[in-house]
Amino acid sequence: MTNTTYTKETHTPAAIRAAMDHLIDRATNFDIEALDTIYHDDFHTTLVMPDGSVMTYNKQAFKAHFAKQAEEGKTQLNTWADWHDFHVLGDSAVCVLSRIHSGMNGEEMKLLCNIEFRFEDDRWQVLREQIFLRPLSEG
Repeated sequence: MTNTTYTKETHTPAAIRAAMDHLIDRATNFDIEALDTIYHDDFHTTLVMPDGSVMTYNKQAFKAHFAKQAEEGKTQLNTWADWHDFHVLGDSAVCVLSRIHSGMNGEEMKLLCNIEFRFEDDRWQVLREQIFLRPLSEG
């Protein structure tokens, strides 16, 4: 049986790519107001640092992390992304990508990301992020 949810214009890999492009643009410019609408109220992110330590943030704490960088006068972060996979299943979606920027720990690093979205309130919102940080030397 075909579920029309999967064929909606809003429920396509292209729509997830557009949501990710918007997230990258707004986060790399420290747009806290936009992040408030991009991140779901139940947002949770897990950062696995190169040494194996783990940091977690909820929505408010992660927005504060970006706000602190803006207050410190950081300029736009690197927007580079390498796209690996987009998968839409009903009102859930996952994007797997690699990024390079210094916004997580102040040092330019490669970030391996698994981003989970939920379609709610007529828009895709980031529900979960799992980010593995690696030195650029690891390729």
